[in-house]
Amino acid sequence: MPDKLHRFTVELYDSAQWYEVIREANQWFGKDWRGQRNVLKKFMREHWTKPVAVWFEVPDPKFASWITLKCAQNKQKKQT
Repeated sequence: MPDKLHRFTVELYDSAQWYEVIREANQWFGKDWRGQRNVLKKFMREHWTKPVAVWFEVPDPKFASWITLKCAQNKQKKQT
């Protein structure tokens, strides 16, 4: 695990988005990252009507920017 991990929070609307972020993190960093636990329970509790704030810790802050922009783009697609 790297010495310094950068934490970022992103609002996700469903479990598919959550799994997409996980796949991207695995492609970029392998196992050198961490994510919030029990996210699926949060989605079930909110019944997918409200966004859920989820945190991730990654070694490269560029990844945080990339995922934040990608999720914002997905949010706009869902609203149209």
